[in-house]
Amino acid sequence: MDNFSSNACLNCGKGLAGRMDKKFCDAYCRNSYNNQHKSEDERYIKEINVILRKNRRILKTLCPIGKATVRKEVLDEMGYNYQFFNSLFKTDTALYYLVYDYGIAPIKEKGVPKALIVQRQSYMDELGFEIWKK
Repeated sequence: MDNFSSNACLNCGKGLAGRMDKKFCDAYCRNSYNNQHKSEDERYIKEINVILRKNRRILKTLCPIGKATVRKEVLDEMGYNYQFFNSLFKTDTALYYLVYDYGIAPIKEKGVPKALIVQRQSYMDELGFEIWKK
C-alpha cells in the first residue's frame, strides 16, 4: 500500500508523493524554505559568527604556534574586523581581545601599530573575568 500525499511542497508548490506528513519535495526545497523563513535575529547571529570565524582563521594563520607579533596593516589587509571578539583577557600590561582560542593585544613598537597575537592558554581560563569588578 502506497501512502500518497495530496499536499504540495511548501517551497515550490509541486505535488508530494510519499509520507502523509511530508512538507517538501526534496532537501533543496526544505533548506531553501527554512532559510527564507529564518528570523532577523537568526540572520544577524549567523553574520556575526561568519565574522568571528574569519577573525579566528586570520589569527590562526598569523600565529601557528603560541605567540606572534604582526603589524596592524597585515591584519587590515587580511580583512580582520576589530569590532568582533568573544571575550576579554586582562593582564597587568595588556588587554587581549579573544576570538575563541586566539587573541590580540594592540601594541606599538617604535610608533608602529602592531598586534601581539596569542593562543589561549589554560591559565587564562583560571583567572576568569568579572564584569562587575573594576
